[in-house]
Amino acid sequence: MEKVNDSIKVPLRGLPNGSHTFEYQADGEFFQTFGSEIIQDAVCDIWMVVTKSRDFIKLDCTIIGSVIVECDRCLDDLQIPIEVNRGLLVKFGSEEEDADVGTGDDDVMMVDDTAAMLDLSQFVYDYVCLALPLQMVHPEGECNPMMTAYLSKETGCEASVESNMPFSGLKDLLDNKNN
Repeated sequence: MEKVNDSIKVPLRGLPNGSHTFEYQADGEFFQTFGSEIIQDAVCDIWMVVTKSRDFIKLDCTIIGSVIVECDRCLDDLQIPIEVNRGLLVKFGSEEEDADVGTGDDDVMMVDDTAAMLDLSQFVYDYVCLALPLQMVHPEGECNPMMTAYLSKETGCEASVESNMPFSGLKDLLDNKNN
């Protein structure tokens, strides 16, 4: 197992055919390089199993860890566990072939035959972001109590919603007719 810490790159030149495992780590600084406003901090272990053949490279990416995001309800920090298993097929060829081969398939990419390194940072960032739930909230009862108290205060919004309903009077007439 080869350990790479500075970035998420796989060496292509000189890598013999066969299976190779690379281990990486992504932290909050990694996600900040992408300008992420959602992920505030992270601790993710990444394993890339690279199977190289003469014509292509098959990547099996496993990401396990957690990220810190802002709770959508109370705005406190929220730790979300991440577990991702994705595959990527890398084919060798020119950029002209890329337009024909990879069209419509997000799990296939083309790289130039002369490329020395394959930077997978963007893929790892995308995989982690896609693993986040749509609604990022603490479990019920675990939000900041001050914020939940503020949110549950009656603000008078309900009365204004009812007054904007033009058919509420008709509903009352229908109820009176049925009685």
